[in-house]
Amino acid sequence: MAQLSDNNYYFLNREGRWPGFQWSGLQLSENGAIGLTPLPSLSGTLPDSVKSAASPDGPAGIAIDLSGNLYFSDPDDNRVRRILSCDQTICAAPCMGGSIGQPTSLNAPRGLLVPQTRSALFVVDSGNHRIQTFDLESFQLVGSWGQANLSATPQPGSAPGQFNTPWTLAGDSAGNIYVVDYGNQRVQKFNEIGEVVPSFADNVRASGLLVEPSDIAVRDCDGVAWIFVVDASNASVALFDAEGQPVLDSNNNPRVLKDAHLTQPGGIAAAGDALYVGDNAANRVLQFHVASGFTYVGTAIGYQGPVAALLLDGHDGLWVHPGGALTPIRLDQQKGYAKSGALFMPPDKPFMAGNGPVVWHRVLALAGKLPTNAHLDLYAYASNDLANPPAVDPSAPDPFADSKWQSINYTANLDVTDLYVGGLPAKYLWIGALFSGDGTASAELRQLRVEFNYPAYQQYLPAIYRNTADCGEFLNRFLSLCEAFFSRVEHEIDFLPALFDPKASPERFLAWLAGCVGLDLDSNWDLEKQRHIIAEIFRLSGKRGTAAGLRESLRLFAGVDAVIEEPLLNAAWWCLPNTASCCDSCASAAASSADIPDSQNSRLGWTTMLAAAQPQGAVVGTSAVLDQSQLITDGEYGAPLFSDVAYQFSVEVYRSQVMSANALARIQAVVEQEKPAHTAYHLCIIDPRFRVGFQSRLGIDTVVGGEPRSLSLGTAQALGQDTVLAGMAPSLLGTDSTLGVSTRLA
Repeated sequence: MAQLSDNNYYFLNREGRWPGFQWSGLQLSENGAIGLTPLPSLSGTLPDSVKSAASPDGPAGIAIDLSGNLYFSDPDDNRVRRILSCDQTICAAPCMGGSIGQPTSLNAPRGLLVPQTRSALFVVDSGNHRIQTFDLESFQLVGSWGQANLSATPQPGSAPGQFNTPWTLAGDSAGNIYVVDYGNQRVQKFNEIGEVVPSFADNVRASGLLVEPSDIAVRDCDGVAWIFVVDASNASVALFDAEGQPVLDSNNNPRVLKDAHLTQPGGIAAAGDALYVGDNAANRVLQFHVASGFTYVGTAIGYQGPVAALLLDGHDGLWVHPGGALTPIRLDQQKGYAKSGALFMPPDKPFMAGNGPVVWHRVLALAGKLPTNAHLDLYAYASNDLANPPAVDPSAPDPFADSKWQSINYTANLDVTDLYVGGLPAKYLWIGALFSGDGTASAELRQLRVEFNYPAYQQYLPAIYRNTADCGEFLNRFLSLCEAFFSRVEHEIDFLPALFDPKASPERFLAWLAGCVGLDLDSNWDLEKQRHIIAEIFRLSGKRGTAAGLRESLRLFAGVDAVIEEPLLNAAWWCLPNTASCCDSCASAAASSADIPDSQNSRLGWTTMLAAAQPQGAVVGTSAVLDQSQLITDGEYGAPLFSDVAYQFSVEVYRSQVMSANALARIQAVVEQEKPAHTAYHLCIIDPRFRVGFQSRLGIDTVVGGEPRSLSLGTAQALGQDTVLAGMAPSLLGTDSTLGVSTRLA
């Protein structure tokens, strides 16, 4: 077998950050693995009514409250509908609509918002040129913006705080609300108490980035609000801060999303580094990555229909309102994936193994099992010419189309995860990886290993076969194929000691390792607890069958701190106090016997009890009783004194640790498994009571309880023992009437 030296390979993913690499269409996970960027995905079946629906003539609204009830507007029917979270019933939101001209009437309602700071529903009453606010508890109208006189017929206006056909709105965590005033071609800001902030609209207008604002979304990150505004006239999205100033990129240019994939925007939502925009030309939901600029990621998997509004519910759900009376569709925010992505080294920063050329052997991808519909292919290029690197085009269908790239992907989706490099010694090595799939799965690349100056199988050949002058690299490549058949087995043998280390063993081997020590892993334990318990079992095996071992097992497996009592340890002989009338020989014998306890500690009923049988067994004429005595040997002398307490113990557990339904059964199972087979035990639950003679040992089984429970009909509480009248007694003058301390209103 080929043995690796200490310095002929490198792992390229260091600290889980992939330094020295760039990527497109990929996302780095928390554990340092990299895979295709997650996309929203439809989990069910898309209704035919959504597929055939016409594009909306403007935006609609969708909102969700803290109870999970979903609200969506129907501009064509002048309604706001509600989907109840309890049974998914669809009904009209109460107290909204009605006759035209009434304060609560609606005319072409569009945008909806449930702000983070209020339990209220904001409705953009577009046809009435106002925004109405309804309390979510009573659905009563509690406010209206844009009207100087609530009793008058709503009219459009252009002054600050007035509207001309408002369309949509969004809010930030500080309570500010931003409104797209479509007829006035502006975006207005209102503070948390509903006062207009004119400077915001002035700053947005002065930027010159918007011609026809049509939709809006807000992203809060670490207390900083970014406002994304859709412009319908030029199919773009402009980014502003909370003051209305454009957010600039690293080149001090305004950040504006202008992408060929987006031609007819409708609906927008943002969270983290993800921006979702509907496109009613393609009937798709597009996702963009927000960083120093905007990067197109892909389209939502499974959804094809019009988009009138988008909403992120904060529970990994992206809701799409198709428009009109159509029911919103929920997409799983991260259950789909981009269909392609590339990982590559920059042209001017290849990998080097040292200061001089080396013979590059192979690049190995350490990845999990590839899903059926996901693929991974490696590419490499070795050269001594830094000025002529291989080209990479992440936006192209094949980012590694440059002929310099070396791969063996002769057929599509071959999954090249172990790439032989070979060739003449070279100083520089460029590496790339192509991820692809159908949108339902992704490869997960954890690590890349590059090997060089590798002691291949040639060293084991006879000298006559090591001459490669006539065959070039054929022999190296051929032997590498043979080596690949055994490399996995060799690595498993090399790392065999790790299988016996609970902290290093792979997860799939933990059940086997536990079986080696007679342990059945509980499926409810998390991975960290499984490793911890397996490691502790080795130590506990030496204490098995002892009180200390049982206590630790109960703490480890059942999560309780038990008190183990062995009555035999507290048992002793009892004899009457010495008196002067005793014979001298008896007194001297008693004084010299180390086995006889202190005769002064013989309080009847406290330190004394009757023995189950005579200590000397059946003696004719003294202790022999018919059917009540037994013969014993000299070696068993005194054993009957302890027969009632031997081979017994009690397990005492506090009530606060036995509150769950299966806790008691779990404790009993641990005790049955760990106790010696010949012993008997009693499980005692220590309740928060102080009972003299039964539960009165301070620090052991005495628990100070709280207020007693009140008496309720139908309970099994003992009247006068476990019950009191409900509530606290009112204060009585002269007894407990210390003002501010022991007084209360009755």
